[in-house]
Amino acid sequence: MTALLDHPIYQELLAHLLELRFATTGQLARLTREHYGSAQSARRQTMRHLSKLEQHGQLLRLERRVGGWQRGSAQSIWALTTTGYRQVAGQARTRQRPNLISTTFLEHLLAIAETRIIAYETVQRIPSAELRVKTEPVRWRNYLGPHGERLTLRPDLLMSVTTPEYLDRYFIEVDRATENPARVIAKCWQYVRYRRSGAEQQASGAFPAVLWIVPTTKRRTQLRAHLVAAELPQSMFAVLTLDELSGIIRDGPPLTKQNNTRKENTPYET
Repeated sequence: MTALLDHPIYQELLAHLLELRFATTGQLARLTREHYGSAQSARRQTMRHLSKLEQHGQLLRLERRVGGWQRGSAQSIWALTTTGYRQVAGQARTRQRPNLISTTFLEHLLAIAETRIIAYETVQRIPSAELRVKTEPVRWRNYLGPHGERLTLRPDLLMSVTTPEYLDRYFIEVDRATENPARVIAKCWQYVRYRRSGAEQQASGAFPAVLWIVPTTKRRTQLRAHLVAAELPQSMFAVLTLDELSGIIRDGPPLTKQNNTRKENTPYET
């Protein structure tokens, strides 16, 4: 990195984009808010820093604007260039082509980023709490199916909230209401099969709560009805809007003692 970009804030912004892949100006300003005196200052200074990284070939600003999700639809969207990736990761990679990504997938990635940021902001307000978010492929879970076949569960996020008193763990799926509910149900059954394998319980002592984050209350009602109709284990899953996520993180999973180590760290029975 050139001498003009040797301030730690530049490396921090690059690191956030390495993890998120895409983020808006507002999202990055919220992630670095602690460095500034106000939210307005954070946004203004972040825009200046991002523009400088763009000028030096570290970042790309996407020309597209996306809608249909809660925040940032009119903001610039940022991604690492090949040079930026090499700078922050310290290694070469196949050429970065962020402009080739579909708008639907981009909206999904931005919604995942928003979920992570809300979790981060919530944990910042909980005394002595620590948030850990695992990125791919670390969050993937390999297991054997009923006939010995090798299967892989790929959650959107694997998140834990730790304090001196408790540990809450979550598999998170971010739904954009763009898929048939049947595909959501199929993914839920994959979680059930993984739970039955016992691999997660053996490794960590309990099976995480599975949270489906949806964009509207209408979609929440729809998916809850489909989960009931499919006769899935209701204690495994919670469907909630993004606005409800902070309450879950603050108060713990609204499920059963098997999910919630605040009550008792007991694995699911299979």
